[in-house]
Amino acid sequence: MENKNNISFWKIWWFIIVITFIGFGGGNALIPTIKKYCVNKYKWLSEDEFEENVVLTNILPGPSVIESLTYIATKLLGNLKGSLAVLLGVLPHIVVVFLLFYFSKWIPTKYLYAIETGAFVAIIASLIGFVISFFNKAKLSNANYFLWLTLFFISFLFCLFIPAPFNLPAIILVIAIIIFFIFNKINKGKCKEDQ
Repeated sequence: MENKNNISFWKIWWFIIVITFIGFGGGNALIPTIKKYCVNKYKWLSEDEFEENVVLTNILPGPSVIESLTYIATKLLGNLKGSLAVLLGVLPHIVVVFLLFYFSKWIPTKYLYAIETGAFVAIIASLIGFVISFFNKAKLSNANYFLWLTLFFISFLFCLFIPAPFNLPAIILVIAIIIFFIFNKINKGKCKEDQ
């Protein structure tokens, strides 16, 4: 790992700019890109530290990309410098969004749809790659594999076919808890039969 005392403020700031300008799709779509630079290329964080980052940013409410980049910046630069690097890294995006909003009235709608479609394809491909990466790392037994696939397909179908106001994440969580307890009961029953 790179010596954390030798990392410059501007290198972290540029990392934040690059990650946020080249990425589409928000938090989970950008996680593989952040990992590519932060863990693989610069070696600022270990695999375990990065996984801790992913867990923490998914637990906290709010934009996970900013949380993830703040975690990395404050871990490497300290609280004050890290927060300042993130703030300065976000300001150019605010300017770009206002400019795009202002000039979008002169762009034909068909071009906006084409841009949106391209962004969706990039987001979906990135998320699929992220899921495959984490799935390959996990050492799942057959029961856990079946549970994971079941939850994945239920969540996918739920999000695909149920309109947005009704597809509350709480419903998926309740289903997941019910399935978890059913599998636990089945496994406990098998253990008692084996004895």
